[in-house]
Amino acid sequence: MPKEFSEDLRWRVVYLYTDGFSIIDIANTLYMSKSSVTRIINIYEKWACVTNPYKGISGRRKLFSRNDMYILQNLIRDKVNWYLDELVSEMENLTGKRASIATLWRSLHYLGITRKKLQKEAYERSEIMRAHYLGIIGEHYTPNQLIFIDESAKDERSLSRLYGYSPRNIRACKKVVFVRGKRYTILPALTLDGFVAVDVFEGACDKNKFVKFVLDQVVCKIIILF
Repeated sequence: MPKEFSEDLRWRVVYLYTDGFSIIDIANTLYMSKSSVTRIINIYEKWACVTNPYKGISGRRKLFSRNDMYILQNLIRDKVNWYLDELVSEMENLTGKRASIATLWRSLHYLGITRKKLQKEAYERSEIMRAHYLGIIGEHYTPNQLIFIDESAKDERSLSRLYGYSPRNIRACKKVVFVRGKRYTILPALTLDGFVAVDVFEGACDKNKFVKFVLDQVVCKIIILF
């Protein structure tokens, strides 16, 4: 493989050539071969620069074209939870190109796509109905009329983390609690002024407990405030 010269050195060849130096003198002065000097001068006379602007990128040719990368990007949007081998098979069906798992992983990395914990959303959720609901809330209510209530729970397994680190080819293991133990439920009611009602009790929350909390602790506080 021929030696690569810096752009500054290539321009030095051109400067010496335009000053009247011969190819042999330039090669002896810059410690280059005569063929390298001749090649640089030919490029300059043809393209008015010292590097070939149409020279391709050296290295192995990429398997996926730009259009294939768009297909892969759209596939990830639709099949966000697929495994790599499933993506390899589907890309072969869509593009006719069989890639290895490593090649597909590098393609995802090039697109800026990484593996992360999956965030689940309700399939039944309608974005149109959500937007309609937010429009009604913004039109007919003021911020100080809104109260936010949500149920949260805690048991012995709540602090267990889902990811960890370990050397390659070795599982990441840590002893954690498998027995749930006592479960506590927290029902808070939040407004712009802070929490107006909080209920903490042992066990899970059902419909009756939630309705009782709203009627006994939230509604009475609203009547007092307004």
